[in-house]
This record gives sequence, C-alpha cells and structure tokens, in this order.
Amino acid sequence: MMFKKAVFIGMTCFVLLLAGCSQPQSQVQAQKEGYKLNFAVEYTDHAAAFYYAQGEDLFQPEGFSINNVSVYASGVGVAAAFTKGGFDVSYMCLVPAIFTYANGGVPIKIIAGTHKNGYALVVNSEKIKRLSDLEKSGVLIANGPQGTTTEFLQRLLIEKEKLDIEKVSANTVRMNAAKQLMALRNGKVDAVFVPEHFATLAASFPGMKMLVKSTDIWPNMQGSVLVVTEDLVKKYPEAVQKLKYINEKSIWLMNENPKNAALTVAQNLNINQGMVKEETKSPEADLEVTPELAAESMSNMLMSSEISKEEVQAVIDKMYDLGYLTKSFAAEEIMAVD
Repeated sequence: MMFKKAVFIGMTCFVLLLAGCSQPQSQVQAQKEGYKLNFAVEYTDHAAAFYYAQGEDLFQPEGFSINNVSVYASGVGVAAAFTKGGFDVSYMCLVPAIFTYANGGVPIKIIAGTHKNGYALVVNSEKIKRLSDLEKSGVLIANGPQGTTTEFLQRLLIEKEKLDIEKVSANTVRMNAAKQLMALRNGKVDAVFVPEHFATLAASFPGMKMLVKSTDIWPNMQGSVLVVTEDLVKKYPEAVQKLKYINEKSIWLMNENPKNAALTVAQNLNINQGMVKEETKSPEADLEVTPELAAESMSNMLMSSEISKEEVQAVIDKMYDLGYLTKSFAAEEIMAVD
C-alpha cells in the first residue's frame, strides 16, 4: 500500500509537470528545398539509428535539413521537453513515450521502432551476489525517476522474482544514469539499473557485474521508438514516410556494418557529453565511450525498425496494471504505423 502511494505521488508530480506546459506544435518548416526539423534524442546508444543516419548523411537526400538537435540524459527528459513544444521528431524509449501521451495528454505518434532490449542491472559483485540481496538492509540501488523504462523494469523484476517490494523500494534512490555511474564507481550505491550504453560502461568498472539484462525480465521488449508530433503526421504525411524510410535504412546499414556503426555512435556520444553534464550538473562525470565499448553495448540490443501494436499494447496494459497510467487506452491511439 505504501509503495502504491509513492508511485501515485511520483506519477502525479510528473503529470503536473507535463500539464503545466503548453501543447507542442510542429515546428517543421516546409520549404521549396525540403523540411527543416528539430530533433530531441536521449544520450544513450538507444538513439544509434539517429546518430548513424546523421553521420551517414541520410537526411539531406530525402529533403530534410536538421535545424537543431537537443540531447537529454533520459527519456523522461525528452518527454518533458516535448511538452514545451519546439520539437518535431524524437528517438525515445517506449515507456516514457506512453507515459507522456497517456498522463500528460501530449499529442505524439509512434511511427517506428528503433531497437528491442537494451537495459540492465549492474551490481557491485562483492555486495550483491544474488537478487535476494537487493532486499538487504544497507544495500543501495540507484534507478531513474518515475516514468523511466528502468524503473518500470525494476517493478517487473520484483514481481517476477517475488522479491519484497517494500524492502527493495526502501533501498532504491533516484538519479539520472550519469550520476548513477559516478555513485557506483565511488561506492555510494551498490547497484544501478540503467539503459545501454551506461549498462556496459558500468559493468566495465572493477568489481562490477551485469547481474540481470532486460531480456531476462521481458525478452525482446520494445525498447525505443521513433516519435513525431501529431501535427507533423496530419500536415506532412509524406515527411513522416520519409522519416520511416531513413530510420529503416540507418538500422539496416548499422546491422551490415557494426564496426562502423559503433565508431559513429561512440563519436556522437563523446561529442554530446557536454550537454548531458550541463543538464545533470555533473561536470566531473567521466562518460568517455570507446568504439569497442559501443560495439559491446550495441550487441545487447536488437536493432530493428519493426514494431507491432500487440507489443505496444502489452506494455500499455502492464503499465496500467502497475499503476503508472491514470487510464488505459488502445495502442492504435498512439501509433501511426503501416
């Protein structure tokens, strides 16, 4: 009962944040030479399809020019930014996309998938040897805020392994992924639940181990999605079709050229470190990503543009069942896929 109340309070705070912002309007500028778009992406290799498409110059031949790219530390950050307007396209995790649409009333549409899987629980192997250790007094688990996929997956893990939800919740502290890694490295927490590439980076620290992958909790769960404003779908359907094509082509090229993809993704993550450090007020964070680490991280995801209404509906239903959504709804409402 106590935990459900905490979920409701956390969810209410996020809903108020969303409701307090104006509804987004498409900022796309249709010009003779094409479309000028504003993008919002997560600072993870979950956005690999965007980074690679940008690096391989896939947008310009289809008539797009990128006006601005804003990088955020988490899907919740992307979701909050979307409510303020000014963005046309986003590569973000499915769970915060659903959360934003259902609880915040933000008119967005999912037009494609970008990857499946890609989250993990990384632990200090001296302190945590088995999942039941997460219940122990004195153990600290860092996870993202309400509305993040990792927070949702932790609830599913507790349910699947029949752990004591009150004990595990009492041991959990909230912070963004960059701060989680610093806390784990400095011994301030004993476990982190993070998305890739942060999971592989955390597991590379001395004494750390990837104890659970998201595939152990929900095999081939839809990870991230390509999202656009409803306004863009209505006014520029041809642009939406081109974005789907670019996404599919980028993913195909990455799967065909994994080494080149890892190099491009690592370069982009390193370039964008500054934005994330500023957003999270973590100037001291060491977030350097090598191509080798990016390659290992990306191997923990299934890069695919495929997405089904059944998969999305399953996530919606489970989120509602666990109290994350104020109402349930049909997946068709949030999707604009062929």
